[in-house]
Amino acid sequence: MKPFNIYTVIVTYNGIKWIKECLDSVVEQSKVVVVDNLSTDATVSFIKEYYKDVIVIEQSVNQGFGKGNNIGIKYALDNNADYILLINQDAKLKENSLEKLKKLSEQNPDFGVISPIHCDWSGKFLESSFSKYVNYKFNKDFYSDFVLQKPKQSLYQVPFIAAACWFLPMSTFKKVGGFDPIFFHLGEDVNFAQRVIFHGLKIGVSADLFVSHDTKDRVYEHIERFSDAYFYRLNYREKILFADINFKNWKRKLKHKKSQVFKDALFLLMQLKLKKFFGAAKEYRFYKNLEIECSKSRVLNKTIGSHYLN
Repeated sequence: MKPFNIYTVIVTYNGIKWIKECLDSVVEQSKVVVVDNLSTDATVSFIKEYYKDVIVIEQSVNQGFGKGNNIGIKYALDNNADYILLINQDAKLKENSLEKLKKLSEQNPDFGVISPIHCDWSGKFLESSFSKYVNYKFNKDFYSDFVLQKPKQSLYQVPFIAAACWFLPMSTFKKVGGFDPIFFHLGEDVNFAQRVIFHGLKIGVSADLFVSHDTKDRVYEHIERFSDAYFYRLNYREKILFADINFKNWKRKLKHKKSQVFKDALFLLMQLKLKKFFGAAKEYRFYKNLEIECSKSRVLNKTIGSHYLN
């Protein structure tokens, strides 16, 4: 019998390459909700044909990662879920992991988020970015315990781990809320983790459970200032910084940033570099709007409640 009080939420967008292995890793262990962000490939038709028990919530527009997850989380909340697994479409959980994650969460109620160890898609190597979350600065015991063959802890506390695979009790969402809609794609998991910590909960990595995540095709290219890619990256990176409710002097730092960009714009105008001047002017307007947006976000995110999930 499936433990239906555990819901798995997967946001899909053209995920046909991975979706079978992703679903196979969770469908026998949980009730699965897929929120599809207007895929143009066969993702939705494949799920509907071969996974009759999977609930598919199709979107008429691409809602992004955070909002897409919020839709699935709300569905689970409305159906009395006790626990939720959030897993990327390009990730697959090792077999029989969900019941172990549930037990680990029950034994550690002060942890708002628990994640397995992140491996590459083959499962033979650690995911490259995973080491950043468990490095010596953030948890001196993690690598030491493995290398020195010391007794492993059931959970290692970290300040953040990417949301490729998160296991959360529903109480976390009722306290912290869902993903903040000021983020479209990238940064929303960092912001959520900041709020988890603000509200007195912990984030942990299990020492004995594993998830594989396919990140090998990602290419990080040089981005020219004032290009569309530049503003996209600026948007989520600055929101990560200034919407962080643990950051007390954010307005002073933001004021300094606006001042610097304003000076850049004047200097470019004096040099008659008009194209770059207009780019700097756009960046200045971005920071003005950012202050308004982050101010509203910070007020709401400091409160306890299931906001963004109503």
